[in-house]
Amino acid sequence: MIGIKKAAVAVWAMGSAATVLAHSWVDCAKYDPVNQVCLGYSRGYPGRVNPDINLLYSYVFSGSPATQAMCNPKTQSAMNYSPLFPIATVQPGETVYTSWEQNGHLNNAHPTKIDILYYPDANKQFADVTERSTAMVAGTMDFATNSTCYRPEDSNTVCFGSWTVPKDLVPGNTYHFAWFWYFNQNPAGEWYSTCFDFKVEEASHVVKTTPMNVLLAMDAPTNVYAQGMSDAVQKQMAQVTTLGKESQDAVTSYSSQAPVASGTPVVSQSPTPEPPASSPPVEPAQPSSSTTVAPSPAPQKCRPRPVLV
Repeated sequence: MIGIKKAAVAVWAMGSAATVLAHSWVDCAKYDPVNQVCLGYSRGYPGRVNPDINLLYSYVFSGSPATQAMCNPKTQSAMNYSPLFPIATVQPGETVYTSWEQNGHLNNAHPTKIDILYYPDANKQFADVTERSTAMVAGTMDFATNSTCYRPEDSNTVCFGSWTVPKDLVPGNTYHFAWFWYFNQNPAGEWYSTCFDFKVEEASHVVKTTPMNVLLAMDAPTNVYAQGMSDAVQKQMAQVTTLGKESQDAVTSYSSQAPVASGTPVVSQSPTPEPPASSPPVEPAQPSSSTTVAPSPAPQKCRPRPVLV
């Protein structure tokens, strides 16, 4: 029995030493799954093109710590955004999609959970992991199941879920959020977090709410969306809607200019222009009987223009 216990401890120790394998983080805080582009990132996001993203961005709480910084001190201790990886703009009551990667942790039978934590006070930022129990919860999502991931059989597939921006947030302020994943492969506790912020305004570029089964039926994105914001996406974001005046279920402001993964349909709501009205054919002028009409020259092949010297 002692030998069995020692073996179990040894196996667990090996797993603990490789907790890097359990990593995950937010790739896109405000994801557009229709056009498969990112409309806003999390704090200090380095992009998937960075080969050290796992070391830089994965942030773990091992063994249910009594205290630890809620946001990764290396990359997320401040609201550090850039033109390539900007902060997202939302409005109260908007449904947003947030994306991450599965990283081999598909679990349909007992899905692990993600909470989106926030404070309704724009002046209050997250400090300690104990706030997971005191902060408000804007939404809860399954981490990786057949209903949240594009290709469940692919350990690195993109997964995403939807949640609603609280209606009591006041436009003109920036609010602070934490994506908190209860992985708990370690019986003592194992969690991960990513911190991000939203600028809250009265109008924003909203994504049409679409059933998950429809979105997941599209080709999986190639992570182009996780490499930084393009000019085309910035133009897409200029198309804004004020919810209440228009339902998010009926939004028609998608841009056909947004880059998408190969084979992925882009929803374009631009009206199809009608063809111009055809003019009646013009009858060629008939020469008078007194006019001599020169015969038409035979068609000639195109020849290069001679060079004048």
